[in-house]
Amino acid sequence: AVKKCKTVVLATDPDREGEAIAWHVSQVIKKDSKMPKNLKFERVVFHEITKSALKEAFEKPEKLNDDLVDAQQARRVLDRLVGYNLSPLLWKKVRYGLSAGRVQSVAVRLIVERERERDAFKPEEYWSVEGEFETKNKDKFNAKLEKQNGKKIDLTTKKRTDSIVKDLDNDKFKVDKVTKSSKKRSAPTPFKTSTLQQNASNLFGFSASRTMRAAQKLFERGYITYHRTDSFSLAPSFVKSVRSFVKSQLGSQYLPEKAKVYKTKSKSAQEAHEAIRPTNIKTQLSQMEEKGFSSDEIKLYSLILKRSVECQTKDAMFDRTSIHILSDKKYEFKANGSVIKFDGWLAVGKMLGLEVDKKEMNPLPDIRENTVVTLNNLDSQQHFTQPPARFTDASLIKTLEELGIGRPSTYAPTIRTIQLRKYITKDGRYFVPEDVAYVVTDLLVDNFKSVMGYKFTAEMEKSLDEIAEGKLKWNPVIKDFYEPFSKKLNDAEERLSKKDVTKLGESEEECPDCGKILYIKLGKYGKFLSCSDFPECEFAKPIDGEGVDENGEAKSYGECDKCEEGSMVLKQGRFGKFLACNKYPKCKNTKQYLDKIGMLCPKCEEENRENGEVIVKTAKGNKTFYGCSNYPKCDYASWKDPREDKTE
Repeated sequence: AVKKCKTVVLATDPDREGEAIAWHVSQVIKKDSKMPKNLKFERVVFHEITKSALKEAFEKPEKLNDDLVDAQQARRVLDRLVGYNLSPLLWKKVRYGLSAGRVQSVAVRLIVERERERDAFKPEEYWSVEGEFETKNKDKFNAKLEKQNGKKIDLTTKKRTDSIVKDLDNDKFKVDKVTKSSKKRSAPTPFKTSTLQQNASNLFGFSASRTMRAAQKLFERGYITYHRTDSFSLAPSFVKSVRSFVKSQLGSQYLPEKAKVYKTKSKSAQEAHEAIRPTNIKTQLSQMEEKGFSSDEIKLYSLILKRSVECQTKDAMFDRTSIHILSDKKYEFKANGSVIKFDGWLAVGKMLGLEVDKKEMNPLPDIRENTVVTLNNLDSQQHFTQPPARFTDASLIKTLEELGIGRPSTYAPTIRTIQLRKYITKDGRYFVPEDVAYVVTDLLVDNFKSVMGYKFTAEMEKSLDEIAEGKLKWNPVIKDFYEPFSKKLNDAEERLSKKDVTKLGESEEECPDCGKILYIKLGKYGKFLSCSDFPECEFAKPIDGEGVDENGEAKSYGECDKCEEGSMVLKQGRFGKFLACNKYPKCKNTKQYLDKIGMLCPKCEEENRENGEVIVKTAKGNKTFYGCSNYPKCDYASWKDPREDKTE
């Protein structure tokens, strides 16, 4: 098509990756000898696929931004220098198929360190005492015991708590102090990529990649602006339409005097011109259902719509009350409550027919100081301090962003990669590190502190941004990183031995062959026990797990139907698990291993045939997907875990 044209307009995504793709397309075309010699290239950028946005972009074509191209080039080179050099080191020293990366390895480190914090955590006991009080007017409210003789009271044992509850039994109470204040809650900011992913995770349980898949469809169909952005800014024309919408639907009392302007904290080159917002504020959710949008897409759009209206609405106002109750024995109870004075932006959810803010207000009765109150009953409860929570999609993205690690386009693929590489698994919504994550993290932190350092990774992101802004040249940045990194890499290859790296600790067992202690080690197929005198003593046995019986021996999955002498045992191959005869190489019989997830095949159910079961399979590149056990009779296959839909 280009052969007949005078101009090529490049209209890729409005970020530095899109800029680099456009540049590469132009280079490929230029190198084709059959193309016109005086071919002209223009670049257009738009942040929404709408008629007005496209028209405006094509009326003002620009040139390719070489600084953005250089920044993307630098990122790709840097990530390959790290990944393509560290990954082979992990293959040699740990096991084949692992990968390392400038951002992904730091993400794994965060998850591993959090798990170690949890393991080291020692819960401490504490108690709380709450009383139900009543006024002469029969108004009831609850208050918590906080002080004794003006000092904070610490309840750490049942004995101490019981003695105080007993002491309070015949006590008398009156209201010592009542404080009232006004408080406001500002509307949340418009969505950027990270906050959209966090909210979708918290509200709907979406993974980061699931959120981005739905956002991609909404963008492609012209319903939202570009979904990879660091910006909070909104187009004046959109703000005007939102203010008109709020005025017509809620009333002018909900409109701030001036339109709200949100400033972006970072000046990242990855930053797009706008936050994520609807392209048309009047689009109704019922219209989307009629047009065949998926439930994920409708849920995500409703979230974006709600936030985009809220951010241009007045603050919510509350009357906050604190009641302090003092006893004759100098015990002090405190009750806090709030009442909505003006709902402000909280009214948006109700107006749109979406979920309303559920934060408890706990209204308190109107009561004066020195009022005598009666204690109806006391409730004492035992508690234990909790360890830090494991990371979810939302909290991991939030932490990476706070540390300055990664950019909008990297969060979802980073989390996806560390799951595919089996560094982490999910327990519900929470990330749990596998044994290999500990081994790889320790190896990289001990030998490549700069690459694995949170500060280094953040500083490198800043350097890439400065390249994009034309403040730095990309070649020196890469050179300054690679020269010391290369030396450390060579040193690690020579110094580290697989024997030491894969040692997880000592067991309590002795070697049955030589009597020496057995080490717990990490192998290709998981943990196993190995003699500490290896290679002099070659004794080894698997630790209880899948494919292993209670004695640590290979579990039999039935007799071999080929040689009728051996039995089928579980093996791990390049493309996943399979069953093989234990008489190999004498017998080379193999069978498919059905790694079931406890769910019937949805396609078999839909087509009313003999139900197969959904099993976990592995494709090229060690990618996990889900298929039917009835294959090839049933060709059901999905990259997405079908249990997610069942949960919804």
